[in-house]
Amino acid sequence: VVVQDYNASVTQKHAIHTTRRAEVYYQILDLPPRDVSTERLLIVGPRNILEFYIAWTYGYSWDRMTGIDLYSTNPKIVVMNMEAMTFPEASFEAVAMSATLAYAQDVRQTLAEVWRVLTPGGRFSFGQTYTPDSKLWPGNDISGAEIKAMLDDIGFEIYFYQPVTKTNSLGHKQTSHNFGVRKPDAAQPDFDRAPV
Repeated sequence: VVVQDYNASVTQKHAIHTTRRAEVYYQILDLPPRDVSTERLLIVGPRNILEFYIAWTYGYSWDRMTGIDLYSTNPKIVVMNMEAMTFPEASFEAVAMSATLAYAQDVRQTLAEVWRVLTPGGRFSFGQTYTPDSKLWPGNDISGAEIKAMLDDIGFEIYFYQPVTKTNSLGHKQTSHNFGVRKPDAAQPDFDRAPV
């Protein structure tokens, strides 16, 4: 309820709200570049319709995009908890999550749910901000090394990783970890893969 109230207070009076920049996650999803127009895309925690427009500019088909959040500002956003998605297994070829994982009560469960709804060979791009001095959201206490261990344990292959450390506007040191991961496809084994 706290997460829902916070995000609703920030966005519900705006048709488009631009405080969260999601472009990088669509750039990561497109590595290596491919035709994404037929892929089913799930956007986790978009807040409002802006992120759908961003995904559309990166080639995703409007009618193949779905979003989930704890509240809805648009019919394309289904009210659903990211830790207990009701989609069938292998429902999406791509999942994007911009600055949302921090709100999870159980980060590992959220990552496992993404694994479940991804098709084999599907890609997941997300950011995780580690800010141990801030006790605002539970997911901020999870380090990049812990996220990597969870991803490995679940079975994801990491194809992109970029940490960025800074001091945020509240004076707290934080590291934003940007990940691109893939659910392996046994029918398409990697020919020559270097470890990340």
